[in-house]
Amino acid sequence: QRGMAWLARQQNPDGSFGDDRWGRSVAITALSCIAFMADGHLPGRGAYGEVVSKGLEAVLESCNESGLIAGDATQAPMYGHGFAALFLAEIYGMTAGGPDTALAGRVHDALVRSVRLIQSTQNSEGGWRYNPIPNDADVSVTICQVMALRAARNAGLEVPKATIDRAVEYVRK
Repeated sequence: QRGMAWLARQQNPDGSFGDDRWGRSVAITALSCIAFMADGHLPGRGAYGEVVSKGLEAVLESCNESGLIAGDATQAPMYGHGFAALFLAEIYGMTAGGPDTALAGRVHDALVRSVRLIQSTQNSEGGWRYNPIPNDADVSVTICQVMALRAARNAGLEVPKATIDRAVEYVRK
């Protein structure tokens, strides 16, 4: 309980999490909100529902038309993108049938675009790297994308089996 209270106090006025060292990071925001969700707080529900709502708005504001979810000064955007897409998938899976259909629609749209970006930037080896360009790969970035894809699939989005199979093969190699 003390940890949740401390974390809530770290949220920036715009709903993001992050400080001068890391900036307002979609990765830190997504992971912070996932921590609240793991304790049972959802947008509009629970003692920290408002914190999750504000974090969700911050992540949604960081979505661009290509589907990339990233802050302005991000050096390695695919890390943050993977964590943010994971967060959106978890939110969508838990709230899609909820009373705020406009918000559910925004989350769904951002999630679909973010998953398409992940799929379209997988490189020939089956992995992903720091930028949404399919010419290199890294295991840790790849795992972030696989986690997001799995959560999206669990939430009801179609994720091609071949995409996952290629990522698994990359990690095994």
